[in-house]
Amino acid sequence: MVTAANPAGERVATAGRRRRQGGGEVLFGRRTMVFLLPGAAYLAVLSVYPLIDLFRTAFSDVTAANLLGERPFNGLANMWRVIEDPSFGSVVLQTLVVVAIVLVLGLAGGFAAALMLRPRTRLSSVTLGVMVFVWTLPPVVAGNLWKFLLESGGPVNAVLLWLHVIQQPIPWLANGTLAIVVLGLVNAWMVVPFCALVLRAALLDVSKELLEAAALDGAAGWKVTRYIVLPLLRPVISILGVLVVINAFRSFDLIFVMTSGGPGTATTTLPYLAYQQAFKFYEFGQGSFTATLSLVIVLFLSAVYLRMNRREGP
Repeated sequence: MVTAANPAGERVATAGRRRRQGGGEVLFGRRTMVFLLPGAAYLAVLSVYPLIDLFRTAFSDVTAANLLGERPFNGLANMWRVIEDPSFGSVVLQTLVVVAIVLVLGLAGGFAAALMLRPRTRLSSVTLGVMVFVWTLPPVVAGNLWKFLLESGGPVNAVLLWLHVIQQPIPWLANGTLAIVVLGLVNAWMVVPFCALVLRAALLDVSKELLEAAALDGAAGWKVTRYIVLPLLRPVISILGVLVVINAFRSFDLIFVMTSGGPGTATTTLPYLAYQQAFKFYEFGQGSFTATLSLVIVLFLSAVYLRMNRREGP
C-alpha cells in the first residue's frame, strides 16, 4: 500500500537523526579528550613546566646557594653579564658556523645519497642499513670514535702520512679553527643518513609518469632534478631543514666528548656555554638565559627558513 508523503514527519525524523549524530560526535569528542589527557599531562610536566621554569630562572639571581630556595628577580642582569663576556661574540659565531655546516652538508649530502639510493637494488638496501646504523649511533659513541680517528697518532693522520698527502700529523682537534669545522663535519656525518632516508622516501613518491613526460619533452639529468624533482620536494626539504637546524643547535654531546669546548673556547657553542655556566660555574641564572637565547635563535632561524621557502614556492 502506498502512503502519502508526510513532509512534517520527515523533517522531525531528520532532526532526530541529526541530534543523535551530533550527540555521538560530542560523546566521541569527550572520549577523545579523555584519551588525550595523559599525553597532555606528560607534555605539561616534562616540557611546558621546565620551559616556564627556565624562562623564570633566566631573569632571576640563582646560584648554588639559593637553587632550592627563593629566587630573587634581577631583571636583565643575567643578560648583561652574558653579553659582556669577551668570548660571547665568538661563541655565537661558532654556533652559527656549526649550524651552517650541518645544514648545507646535511641537506646536500642527504639529497645526493637519496638520488643514488633511489633504485631498489641489493646494494642500496645494504647501504641504507649501514646508514640507519650510523644514524642510530649515540652521539657519545660517535664522538669517541671520531676522537680516536682524529688523534695526532690516529688512523686518519697515519693514512694521510702513508699516502704522502701530509708531511706531519695534523692537530685536528687542537687547532681552534680546524676543530670547529671538524665538529660541524662530524655532526653533518651523523645527520646525512636521516636526511637521505627522508628524501629517498619523498623521491619514491614522485610520479613516474611525470618524469617520463619530462623525458619525452627532452629534459634529462640535472634539468629534471632542478625543475621537477626539487620543486616537488621543497615542502619536505623545508621541514627537514628546520629539523637539521634544531639538531645542530642541540649538538652538546659531540663537543663534550671530543673537545670539551676547547682549545680555550674555540669549539664552545651556546648550548655548551649554557652547560658550563650552570653546572661548572654554578651561575644558573646566566646558564638559563643562554639556554633561552639558544631557543629563541632556533625559533628565529626556523621561521626565516620556512618563510624563505614559502616565498620561493609556486
